[in-house]
Order: sequence, then structure tokens, then C-alpha cells
Amino acid sequence: MNTPVTHRCLNKRTTGSAIIHLFILAGTFVLLAGCASLPDSAEQGQRKPAPVLGQATHLKPRAAEKAIQSAAGADNEHARAELNELIDAVRRATDSPFMLGNQVTPLLDGPETFAHLRRWITDAKSSIHVETYIFADDELGKAFAQSLIDKARQGVEVRVIFDALGSMTSADALFDSMRDAGVQVEMFHPLSPLHTLPWRYNNRDHRKLLIVDGRVAFTGGLNISAAYASGSTSRPGPERGITQGWRDTHAQIEGPAVRLFQSIFFETWVSLGGQVDASNAKYFPEASAKGTDIVSAVASSGLRQKDEAIYSSYLAAVTHASQRVWITQAYFSPPPQLRDALLAAVRRGVDVRVLVPGFTDSGPVFYAARGGYAKLLKGGVRIYELTEALLHAKTAVIDDSLSVIGSANFDYRSFLHNNEVTAVVVSEHLAANMQDIFKKDLGNAREITAASWRRRSAGEKLKETFSRLFNYWL
Repeated sequence: MNTPVTHRCLNKRTTGSAIIHLFILAGTFVLLAGCASLPDSAEQGQRKPAPVLGQATHLKPRAAEKAIQSAAGADNEHARAELNELIDAVRRATDSPFMLGNQVTPLLDGPETFAHLRRWITDAKSSIHVETYIFADDELGKAFAQSLIDKARQGVEVRVIFDALGSMTSADALFDSMRDAGVQVEMFHPLSPLHTLPWRYNNRDHRKLLIVDGRVAFTGGLNISAAYASGSTSRPGPERGITQGWRDTHAQIEGPAVRLFQSIFFETWVSLGGQVDASNAKYFPEASAKGTDIVSAVASSGLRQKDEAIYSSYLAAVTHASQRVWITQAYFSPPPQLRDALLAAVRRGVDVRVLVPGFTDSGPVFYAARGGYAKLLKGGVRIYELTEALLHAKTAVIDDSLSVIGSANFDYRSFLHNNEVTAVVVSEHLAANMQDIFKKDLGNAREITAASWRRRSAGEKLKETFSRLFNYWL
């Protein structure tokens, strides 16, 4: 869920007058509008490529190139040349290392994902770190909290970060019960001028992270909420409500790259005043190779200038794709530079397809996204609407080698205003798996054509036009 900051409920964690807060927030938006912008493709080429690491050792350029080609399955000179161009561009877009020797397993929907999370939490021996936008005070959230409480009482170090806006309807008692049992809990940017500077209200922690014992990391689109408990196979459809049947994707990552996600968690934890010796080796155990996947943990923070690594990575990948760009996105409203890169890819002969929701949990965001479809359709981008479940996944597969699974939506909010994290993976077999998942999802979707799009009602067009006025902030 990507709740706009202009829609808030207040509980006792939010002090002071709601009206005053809204005026402050509105004033902040006016002052900051236009101050933050996204880099263009020309800026990326000036950066050095991020290192490729094998067992924490920097690989020399030729060795790094060979390792990437092996993971990607590039078996001829032409394929190797295209792969090198693609991966080199993505490496220049981020400072995060690309680490060898990992195994990435895609997890589809809530039932499968939560089963894996519970299994690893139950087996945790030393530490559990959770970072989430929504920690719901519902049946699933309470059960999840109890599992963390049980581990804390067993002597496991448990740390939780939750976002104040995303979890605004959750009772304080949920978090107090965890604290009372020894779980360390930090709230990200409380909605109160007594605790958070007003211009930071717009910066939300939209990440979804779980790291257990420094040996496995999970990231993707799923929050800790019963909304995800029913998988997309329950097929509720928009006419039967959207409280069940969510289509989402998470990733389970094992291997040396877990340390990258651990570091990302600690950076946020310390910034919130949490206590931890992040240099302690116990949080970064030696990890032997678990597979052949090369993984980078690409993160961004909405408060730091020039910290748009996720956006830059997407822009680089789309700009240098040679075969396909298949995107699955819950909130698809690409900024102009990225939209133009998608259209340019089509003109190069790249197969560009986007799977988006056919119905939504956030009307303004939904219609703001739909307001940008016409240009994409006219330019040859193929757009499909998932009709059998509420789409909440944030993934992409580029060519035959590069996959992205994470928390970031394709919009200004995720690229500029939120803390987000994605797993960027170089792997032939994962890319093939992601392509199969995408094609299966298309079986439950309808394609939008340019002709049919022009025939939509005047009421729909009006909603889109109005929502696009606030696209930057949604």
C-alpha cells in the first residue's frame, strides 16, 4: 500500500491539532515542490561501476565480467556484448556492490511468503530484524508480533522498525507488548512536530525487510497485514471487494548478499536512535556460496539528495535493454524520463509490457497512473490490467538475465520521497522463472488497446486529469 501523506487518521501517537498538522504539511509541499528532481541518463555515465564481490573480495574487471556472463548464461559474443552493456549501465547507476554466490527464491502471494517467514523466525538463533511500512493490528499482525515476542524471550535479539503513517491505525498496545517482552521497537517519523520535523513527514519508510541471523533476507511488496493472507488464487475480483486475494511477490535471499540488506537495516535503525554495535561480526556471519545468483541490494532514502539509486537503476536497465522489459507494478506512473526511456526501448524493437492493477486500494494513485497510459499505448507499450486479484507486486525482468524484486513502486513517491529497497539480481534461471510468472499473470489479465482506451468514459478521464495534478506527491 502506498498511502498518500495527505490522508491520515490520528491516534494517540499523533499529538496536537490535526488541522495545524495539515496546514504545516500543505505549506511544506508548496515550499518543496520542484526542489527535488530525478537525474537524467546523461548523469549516470559519469559514475564508476559498483564493484563485483566474491567472498568479500573485489573482482578485477575481467574476472567480474566473466562471473556476470556465467550467471547470466551469455553463450555467444553478441549476447555477451549486450549483457556487458546492460549490467555495466546498472552498476554505474548504484554504489551498492554486486555479490556472487547467492540463491534467490521468488515467493508468490501472502500464504507462501508468510510460511517462509514463520519458518525462519521459528529457527532463529541470534537475531531477527524487521523493517515494514505496515505492521497491522489485526489477526496476522498480532500473531507475527507474538512470534517475535517468543523469540525475544528465548534470548534472540529482535529489532523492529515500523512506519508511523503506514501503521497509523495500529494500537500502541501492539508495539508496547513487544517492547515489554524485550523486542526493541523504533517508529519511523512519528506524525508529530514534537518528534519529527514537519518537512520530514513526507519521507516514509516503505521498505519491507526481514533478516534472520544475518543468513537470510526477505524483501518485496508484502506488509505485515492480514490483507495479504489470502493469495491471488482466491480470486475475489473488484465486484466482491479487495480485502482478500492480493497478488504480490517477495524474494528470499540466501548467501553473501544478505550482509548488504543487514547494513541497510542498521543504517535506518541507528538514524532513528536505535542502539546496536553495527560493526559486530556476529551480525555478518561468514556466508558460503548458496547458489550462482549475483545480487545487489539497491536502496534509496527520501531525505538524501542524489540518492535515487532505484530510479537510476531502472532508467539504466530500460535504456540498455535489448530484448524485453516486462514490468509488474501496483502503482505505475513513471516520471517523464523513465516514460521516454520505455518508449525509446519500443522504438529499438524491445518487447515492453506492463502489468498493472485492474482495480485498487488507492483511488487517487490508481487514476493518476491511468492518466499516463495514453502516451505509452500510442508509443507501442503494451499494458495489461490484472482482473482476478488486487495487484501489489513490484517486479521487473529485463532481457534474459536481470530481475528486480522489491518495495518500490514506479512513481515519484517511491523514487523521490520514500525509503525503499530492491533486490537486483543477475541470474539466467531467476529471469526465466520471473518470465514464467509474468506470462502466467497475463493469463488473468486483459490487454488495454489504444483504441479501447480512447473510448473510456468522460467520468474516468476527469478522475485521471484531477489525480494527475497531485501525481508528484501521491
